Amino acid sequence: MSTRDDEFWAGFLGVDPSTFDERTTTVGPHAGLGDYVGFWCFRRKQRTVISAAPGWVPRLEELAAAAGDETMDPGFWQRALGADFERAIGPAFQGCLAAENFRPAHSPIVRAVTAEDARALDELREACGDEWNMPEAAEHYRYASFESGFATALAGYRSWSEEAGDPAVIAHPEARGGGRGAAVTSAVVEDALEAGKLLLYQTLEANTPAVRIAFSLGYQRYANHLAVRLTNESPTN
Repeated sequence: MSTRDDEFWAGFLGVDPSTFDERTTTVGPHAGLGDYVGFWCFRRKQRTVISAAPGWVPRLEELAAAAGDETMDPGFWQRALGADFERAIGPAFQGCLAAENFRPAHSPIVRAVTAEDARALDELREACGDEWNMPEAAEHYRYASFESGFATALAGYRSWSEEAGDPAVIAHPEARGGGRGAAVTSAVVEDALEAGKLLLYQTLEANTPAVRIAFSLGYQRYANHLAVRLTNESPTN
């Protein structure tokens, strides 16, 4: 794992990168998360950073001191925050990829997406229904697998900053488990690495197929995190 990853995440969280080696929990106002009404619990090694909406920093410092090993437990925060708790997303897997560790997964059915593929991608989206998880921002280096005129998997690169971003991937419900997701993700990652990007990878820990794709391409676990959405910009009591 490179210092480039540490520097990116330190800047995103508003901390000193050297503190990732410390066994401590700190709470601070958002840096990379902007005006997000909530907080992120980000755990790297033994270091936990809680990035919070500014009005919540004092209250979360109190709660974090009492959380102990439950910092990454959505149930703890729901109980502790009561009516101020809206929802939790995670825990999530956060991966990192060194270019020299990349293991491509090429496939002859994968190619770059063009404007002529709009109908095929609309059909893929319709087939996925509520499972569709492709962010609108994942618009760069887009690749899909095509079989008999149908798109069976799609991946794209989502920018987090000028230098860093992550791949997003979705596969047709009837075409999963055959390596298509890994192949389209591999194509996206390859283009992004050639462009000099810092490759991140984010998915829910519970999404084991997506985590397996990351490991198969050479990613390593960098951290895990939990996002908590709150109902107010500051505590109600």
